[in-house]
Amino acid sequence: MNDLRRLEAFVAVAEELNFGRAADRLGLTQPSLSRAVGALERELAVALFDRTTRRVALTPAGEAMLPDARAAVEAARAAARRARRAGGLVVVSKPDGDLGLLPGILDALGEPAELLFAATGDEAASMLRDGRGDVALVAAPFDRAGLDVEQVATESRVAAQPSGREARTLREVLARPAVTWPGVDARLDAYYRARDPRTRPADPPPERLGPPAKDLAEALRLVELGQAVTFLPVSVARRYPREGVAYREIDGLSDVRLQVAWPATSRSPRVAAFVRTATRTP
Repeated sequence: MNDLRRLEAFVAVAEELNFGRAADRLGLTQPSLSRAVGALERELAVALFDRTTRRVALTPAGEAMLPDARAAVEAARAAARRARRAGGLVVVSKPDGDLGLLPGILDALGEPAELLFAATGDEAASMLRDGRGDVALVAAPFDRAGLDVEQVATESRVAAQPSGREARTLREVLARPAVTWPGVDARLDAYYRARDPRTRPADPPPERLGPPAKDLAEALRLVELGQAVTFLPVSVARRYPREGVAYREIDGLSDVRLQVAWPATSRSPRVAAFVRTATRTP
């Protein structure tokens, strides 16, 4: 554990470039932090920081070490989280992102599971990597780094448009402003706006960015008020019928690809059972 504490100390100082702030972040005194960093430097026989009375900077050795040290600390924390709850299964999903399949999967699994909700697929993936979750049911695209993934199901998307003013072709609907999603990855935002690589009309119109939304309720309100269009899985559209909003299938619109993801290092029998159940769910 001493090695892990020293790595945590190194990472904190490397990210803060200030021993006082790093000590506060770790809940240590500054002398304790300095001793931990000094012990690591002596163990490695290399200086990791250039220290003066005015500044702290990483040496080339420190810069080279930081990515691996950060990964080691994150992996250790994830392992500790999993060990503390070794008896259960934590499933991550978006609240409306399971195409309605999660209840059937859990019933077929036949054992209890804790559910955690994520706002985006990337957040769900992050929850797997840092140990908060064991397995996720999530729609692509998302960051698959460090994860194993299998396909579960596909579903069509529909265009949500103001009632009475529906576009009927892909080019027509793409000519209208589309709801934007600040804070999400650009690749995911493009998918939400039907500007992803799998949605390719022959002669795409210029892109028109609509107003932003934080969640589905805001997006549908913007559609109802005639401010923009948005694109949803069929199962979500069925769940949220709304006066003033028309859902229309559009030829050429990319579909939803629901996938099950789990840490590539996982050896959990419960995770394996969930994956088997999810991938054979009709």
